[in-house]
Amino acid sequence: MASSRSIRFKITALLVIPLLSLAALWIFGAAVTTRESTNLLSVSALYDNVGRPAEDLTVALQHEHVLSAEYLGARSQRNRDALIEQRQRTDEYRERMRRLALGPDAQDALSTPAMRTGFADAMAAMDRIDATRSAVDVGSVDLPSLTRDFAKFSDAMHRLVTSMSVVNDVSIHQRSRGLISMAYSKEFLTRERALAAGALISGRAMLPAEQRLFARLVTTRRFLFEQALTELPAGVREPFDALAASASFHRLAAMEDALVTGAGLEYSHALLRSVTDEVDGSYQRTLTQAGEALVAAARPMAVGAFLRAGIAGVLGLLAVVTSLIVAVRVGSGLSRELTELRNSAADLAAVRLPRLIARLRRGEQVDADAEAPTITVRSTTTEVRDVGTAFGTVQRTAVHSAAEQARVRDTSGKVLRNLARRNQTLLQAQLKVLDSLQRTVEDPDVLRDLFRVDHLTTRMRRHAEGLVVLAGGNPGRTYREDVAAIDALRAAVAEVEDYTRVRVLPMPNVTIARAAAADVIHLCAELVENATRFSPAATDVTVRGELVARGLAVEIEDRGLGLTDEEQRALNAKLSSPPEFDPTETDRLGLHVVARLASRHDIRVELRGSAYGGTTAIVLLPDPLITVHHAADPPTRPRALTPVPTRLPGTGPDPGDAVPDPAFSSADSSNSSDAPGSSGSSGSPGGGLPRRVRKKSPAAQSRQERPRAPEERTPEEARALLSSLQSGWRRGRADGERDGEEV
Repeated sequence: MASSRSIRFKITALLVIPLLSLAALWIFGAAVTTRESTNLLSVSALYDNVGRPAEDLTVALQHEHVLSAEYLGARSQRNRDALIEQRQRTDEYRERMRRLALGPDAQDALSTPAMRTGFADAMAAMDRIDATRSAVDVGSVDLPSLTRDFAKFSDAMHRLVTSMSVVNDVSIHQRSRGLISMAYSKEFLTRERALAAGALISGRAMLPAEQRLFARLVTTRRFLFEQALTELPAGVREPFDALAASASFHRLAAMEDALVTGAGLEYSHALLRSVTDEVDGSYQRTLTQAGEALVAAARPMAVGAFLRAGIAGVLGLLAVVTSLIVAVRVGSGLSRELTELRNSAADLAAVRLPRLIARLRRGEQVDADAEAPTITVRSTTTEVRDVGTAFGTVQRTAVHSAAEQARVRDTSGKVLRNLARRNQTLLQAQLKVLDSLQRTVEDPDVLRDLFRVDHLTTRMRRHAEGLVVLAGGNPGRTYREDVAAIDALRAAVAEVEDYTRVRVLPMPNVTIARAAAADVIHLCAELVENATRFSPAATDVTVRGELVARGLAVEIEDRGLGLTDEEQRALNAKLSSPPEFDPTETDRLGLHVVARLASRHDIRVELRGSAYGGTTAIVLLPDPLITVHHAADPPTRPRALTPVPTRLPGTGPDPGDAVPDPAFSSADSSNSSDAPGSSGSSGSPGGGLPRRVRKKSPAAQSRQERPRAPEERTPEEARALLSSLQSGWRRGRADGERDGEEV
């Protein structure tokens, strides 16, 4: 779609898109700033409706965890009553959190997917508390399992609180991370004190599994505490430093070390509860104070962020509007200049240059400076004027290059035609020498070799004519009389290397105009050679012809691998409209020759798929090139095209030793008698040329078996037959020379 747009549209798009991008960035920045400011303002609502209830519920769960462990260690009524009382407080906090968190204020404050996911996980964890309580009541859970169950509840609450601390303000985020790490450290303190209390209240040392779990809990708590101290800023870290320096904290560390080493029985359960309760209380008070201070600090930050967002939004809007006005004015002027330049360039490309190049190809003399003036554009933009000047330079360079190419092409064509004419002259002389030798030689073997050389020379003559055609010249062969279609096709087959594989079926009684006969023979020879070259050696190539509404259609069908649809379309395009010959294209030169010859006489050539998987070349000779003869008016056949046998009689069945003449490799070849020298009405006497006997119908002909190899003849019979063949060749050459054929 972009190629069909106008220059004005593209210039507008070129200017509008950056402006839209700028506006989008401005909107995005304003939205982000506003959202962050809103998040800061919503910290208070989020803390009051979700954070504080979650914190209270977490503390209640921690107390219930410790009491549940003590009840598992000593199942007394006192411990039972304390546990039931704590469960009631936990349920109150659970319902309070559910009520506040599901309210509209809390749901609006849960603005991110992470917050909503954390809230859903926390609600699901609260529903699983009752199952753990039932296991504690019946005593089906041990201390490590109890620790893991309560850890799931507290972990869900901490994930919720962690998701609520995602704020892009660096100071707020840093303080939040430190407080979360400190709160998590307190959670691990609860887990280790519950594990130790459950063992000490029962008057026993911790089991190996319990001791290993206790050691991991102590290590994790200490690590989280130290990490939180490094994350907290200076103004918030002091209360926690005081906690770490307190006597109760040091006593807790000593008890942890003793319990880890297995010497915990020296401490009583009452002492453990006293020390851990004091440290736990200090933990909680410090965390609560720090959290409230964090919420209080977020409000002025939010107000400042809102103020900065408003100022940035107004300034950004002014910048966008100013940029839009300037861009529209500059773009309109540039669009007008480019439109004028485009019109001048279009006139150059579509009118002036093609006209000049056409004149150059016709050989006319062209003054490049006069015919290709400089393009002038009224423009205030230096680059646009430079582009106009560059177009003028391109025009003159193109004209000079086209003139030089035309001269080089004409010179190359003349050189190629001159070389081809020389080859034709040498081949003509070679054919005359061969003719002279054929008149004097009587040895059948030597004569067979001479016939083979004669066939090679004929093929060389066709290739030389093809070079003349590609160079833009005329082949040179002409006939004084019209040529029968069957003889023309046999002559074409005679110029092919694998002529023995070609079957020429009976043709209509049609002659080809003498002016086009040589080109038609050459055209068909190229197509037949392609068919034999691109098909297996064991298959036949069939040549047939029939009259159609617009002339004579000749079909040349092979049984090779065929062409792909893409190759077929490309080749048919070249055959229907032959392009200018490119010397760098060395493939399928024969089809280039076919295209040139076909366009010269308005002959249509088309390639199609064959039913045998190969390719069928259809040659349509138009009505002006042919003459249809009725039975009472037989066409005159030049004797130069009189067929001769494919194989010398008496030389054995090997086709490789046959003297080349493809006329008898057609469908008519099976009509000859068993031996030209045999008696009977089907052949001539042994001293004359063999004659074909016409069958009643092509169907009967196709059903007949191939002729048997002739029987061995005496030297006298072979010599007589060769003399007849020599006479036929001499008579044909004499007629061809009288008809003006260059051979």
